[in-house]
Amino acid sequence: MTETMDAAVPDDYRWLEEDADAAVIAWQTKANDTTVAELAASPNAARVAAAVNATFEDLFAATAPERFGDSWFRKVQVEGRPNLVLTVSPSPTEAGRVLVDPSDHGPAATITICHPSPDGTLLFVGISVDQAVAYRVLSVADGNVVREFPSIAGYALGAWAHDNSGFFYSVLGMKTLADGQVAPQYDVWWQPLSGEAELQPTELDFPFGWPVMSADGRWVSVLANQTAPRPRWIKRTDGGNWIRVLAEDGGPAGSMYKGRFVGDEYWAITDDVSGWCRLVAIPADSFDDRAKWRELIAAREELKLVSITLCGKYVALTTIEGGVMRLKSLDLQGRDLGYLPLPDDGAFGLMGFGFIAAIMSDVVGPDGDSCVFLHSSLTSGCGVYRADLRELTVEELEASAHPLSDRELERLSATGPNGPVTYWVLRKRSTPLDGSAPTIVTGYGGFNAPWIPSYSAMGAAWTELGGLWVHTQLRGGGERDTEFWNQGRMHRKQGTFDDMFAVIEDLHARGFATPERTGVIGSSNGGLLTCAVFTQRPDLIGAAVAQVPVCDLVNLARDPVPLNIVKADYGDPAIAEDAAAMRAYSPVHRVRTGTHYPALLCDAGAADTTCPPWHARKMIAAAEAANSSDRRIRLRVREGAGHNTMTRELFIERDVEELTFFYDELS
Repeated sequence: MTETMDAAVPDDYRWLEEDADAAVIAWQTKANDTTVAELAASPNAARVAAAVNATFEDLFAATAPERFGDSWFRKVQVEGRPNLVLTVSPSPTEAGRVLVDPSDHGPAATITICHPSPDGTLLFVGISVDQAVAYRVLSVADGNVVREFPSIAGYALGAWAHDNSGFFYSVLGMKTLADGQVAPQYDVWWQPLSGEAELQPTELDFPFGWPVMSADGRWVSVLANQTAPRPRWIKRTDGGNWIRVLAEDGGPAGSMYKGRFVGDEYWAITDDVSGWCRLVAIPADSFDDRAKWRELIAAREELKLVSITLCGKYVALTTIEGGVMRLKSLDLQGRDLGYLPLPDDGAFGLMGFGFIAAIMSDVVGPDGDSCVFLHSSLTSGCGVYRADLRELTVEELEASAHPLSDRELERLSATGPNGPVTYWVLRKRSTPLDGSAPTIVTGYGGFNAPWIPSYSAMGAAWTELGGLWVHTQLRGGGERDTEFWNQGRMHRKQGTFDDMFAVIEDLHARGFATPERTGVIGSSNGGLLTCAVFTQRPDLIGAAVAQVPVCDLVNLARDPVPLNIVKADYGDPAIAEDAAAMRAYSPVHRVRTGTHYPALLCDAGAADTTCPPWHARKMIAAAEAANSSDRRIRLRVREGAGHNTMTRELFIERDVEELTFFYDELS
């Protein structure tokens, strides 16, 4: 009997897991309505709304223009259209014509996936409508539907063939284990443009995998493990068979080999020698003969290698140094040509939060011997830039709409049980650092994902209101070496929370903030972090907001999608040792009756399949019953919202409500 389903685990709120139960929906509706009414009636709501609207930028939807063939594709907000649309244009700076408008399918419809073919003539697109996704291939020339795919449930990522004959994609399936149990497993399929999909013989040793096509279309690889990816299978696209690679270094504990094909070599960022990673070139025709590998860049402390992209005759290499992102140019022999002069210390990517996806996807988009990307920092919103990898110059294509010229930013360090913790404090220059300003601390610390100081619409609005906004880099994240990640994952997950405690204590010790005027906020894995602060150190804060949180680590196995994700970083609740470690910090199970808790708002998406709203329901029910203080414990479940996927209007509504909650509780 595993601890996941052990009847001895106390759980008075198991009934709140059932979305189809009328009593559960009635309970949720009443709790949600109370929250909405209270926040709307707040005397601070109007002031908060003005600040949010003045500084808002949808980082989840912001995208750089990307070149495919002779066309440039970009998701943008167009006046008069309620949702983000996909446009196509002949240059990265022209507005272009609308190719896909999701609102044609409903007022809350959104574009979830868009993959142009390499020559830019076809588009594979997914549109979310009423919590379901419809997939189709469109002709870019006229927008007509070439083919519809109504049955691709659980689609993850795809890769077009260069002759437009079809595409590879991964989808969540199930496999039978040796003991007869059924477990979730991503399968890779080939979908011809005409004909039925074909399952590929690419069995994976990790539950998450996805296909990647080489820039020249001659090789396709299947990568797996979203926290430490490496190719499991490779294949020539001219009719070759799938070849299993790196089998001797397989399994969840193996090294990372994240990279891309450059000609007939696979250039891989790997931590096989040092946690800071080196860059190696692996011949595709003798992948497992390490004697033929070429080391292009040796591992060096304080230099974190992140991502590579082939751009014409050059390779763009993304690094993290000093907690911020930098960009290098390499030639095709692997020679380091130098750094590109970025506009500021911050983050860049193909999306506003593209740096988070850097572990799995490209950070920049090729444009001949150049690359295009969005760049932002805590003191400036997203701008569009093109870097010339030959000349080592950077051109601004589109200026930021939100330069925060009156803000002050300071980089500081706290000391936790595992070592130093870096954090940044953002404020208006007129805001004092004497403990009088309400303070919000945010962090992530998980899944080897870098949490870089980039533009935060909430941070910009909060500092406009006279508060301090604190950005942290916590163990479990991908900002430093592999050991930094390992110190905050699996059985050492507590290391993430200890880092957060250290930052908050340091802010208090410096006199910048006081416990009663300190709040914490985080999203997804950061929502778990927020609830861990709430349950483990309620004395440190006055309020907490957990966005789309995962709060019950014991019963994760009821949902295959989040279970597949968390196995990479928290553990498997079907394994007794993992289950015990997860239960030790599971927020729902850390709530203690009679505790003087701070204010708490759990904010979930009704259509969220990654962190389903039952987590938030159980957390609020448990905390409300146990709380001995007079601070509010509130639930918000947003209709039409998924896992940080929603319309611009819903994002603004969420920012206004959450910052109003903080302003009420901390001011």
